[in-house]
Amino acid sequence: MCISLALWLAHIALVIVLGTRPPGPVLSDCLQFALGSALVCAIVLAARRSEGLSRSFWRLAVAAYIPWLVAQGVGLSNDFHPSNFAAWISNLLFCFWFAPLAMALFLDPERETGRVDTLMVLDFVQAVLVCIAAYLYFFYLPKSSNGGELSHEVWTPYFLGYGAVALAFILRGVTSTSQDARRLFRQFGIFLAISGGVDAAYYYGPGQGLHTGAWFDLLWSALLVAPTVMATVWKQNESREHSLEEPPRAKRIYSEMFYLLYPLLVLFMSLRIARERLGLAAIVVLISFVCSSARLLITQHRMLLAKDALRREAAHDALTGLWNRKAILEILDRELLRAERAQEPLGLIMIDVDHFKLINDTRGHTCGDSVLRIIASGIAAVVRPYDSVGRYGGEEFLIVAPECGMTEACELAERVRSHIAACSINVGGAPVRVSLSLGVATGQSADQADALLKAADSALYEAKNAGRNRVAPTMGRAAGAGQSSSSASNSDFWI
Repeated sequence: MCISLALWLAHIALVIVLGTRPPGPVLSDCLQFALGSALVCAIVLAARRSEGLSRSFWRLAVAAYIPWLVAQGVGLSNDFHPSNFAAWISNLLFCFWFAPLAMALFLDPERETGRVDTLMVLDFVQAVLVCIAAYLYFFYLPKSSNGGELSHEVWTPYFLGYGAVALAFILRGVTSTSQDARRLFRQFGIFLAISGGVDAAYYYGPGQGLHTGAWFDLLWSALLVAPTVMATVWKQNESREHSLEEPPRAKRIYSEMFYLLYPLLVLFMSLRIARERLGLAAIVVLISFVCSSARLLITQHRMLLAKDALRREAAHDALTGLWNRKAILEILDRELLRAERAQEPLGLIMIDVDHFKLINDTRGHTCGDSVLRIIASGIAAVVRPYDSVGRYGGEEFLIVAPECGMTEACELAERVRSHIAACSINVGGAPVRVSLSLGVATGQSADQADALLKAADSALYEAKNAGRNRVAPTMGRAAGAGQSSSSASNSDFWI
């Protein structure tokens, strides 16, 4: 900031001493180029100090001022080697430098990560197309008395567009729920409005007819110092919250209208371009259509991915990744229907972690959650590919085993019991010994779901009453009672 202020004071002295006399104009352009370079550096540093929407905003500001810096460099080169083409390019970039910054209207404070997104790239391409269409609309078609300036007949729609962007920034600053977003959009909205006023004063007010090096150049320099000061003093007040659950919010349809802004501008300007150069207008509209279609396809693809994720989340337990209670009961009903049609038995195994409350009380709930995840992984590793495992509630699990009679279901339950009993679990550097009690029931009638659950639950309590760490069938002696787990392979889990 100090460098920018020093350069501006030097510019004031230059205008007072030399003004429009050589080499005053060239030195004035050099000082403005230096001010632009300092501004870009200040914005880059502000982006590094920010995160989320603020970082994306400052990055878009960099993308806006780099074309301005290029335009200033082209203009400086044009001072030594005059060229109408260079003047056109320089004036085009000066007029539409704010197009990348206008993309900040598309940013979402609640979802912005600060990274470059594919959709933002497509929006940027649309912004470039707006600049190309604007070049053809404002420079190529109208006749101008000065080859490097806009024709006066198109200044009115230009200022209307500039004013619309400034107004949109101010409105976004007023309506945004984020404190940082309000500051950024409000400050830059006011700045863009002032910048547009200075442009209008140059072409229609006291700046009309002035040459480079005159007092009006100090206003251009001030328009570089102001955002430099904003970027230098910028300090983000809000930290992006990283939570597993997004806050619920209503999706307003008018927020999606911003994405139609650039394609509509391209189409509007191409209508006039088509009167003179139909093929050129067709190419611009085609590229814009491809970008819009690609954006639509990407959005649709992300919606499908989100839908699949929501469907999985609705059917799976968040902690263990197994089927949740609702889903495993639906699977039980479906498998009972299949068993009834095929006249085959269905095994149901209810599992409870022994003394799990003691683990939570002595080691904490974080340790308990880790133990549950390990147990769930161990159960899923032992069952057959076509068996279904779900978290029934708390520390209880349920296995639905198709084509399993009592003998086969008890053998499967015993494999699960012995596998978990053989696991050596270490959480936080201390061992945690766990065991399971399992109740087994079988059936093959579609209307037996409740009775089957009650039978498995009763068998589970029999296993607990008999000393835990065992399998108990619905009727008869508990299988695997007191059996040693030495025959099972040891599995170590360290957290």
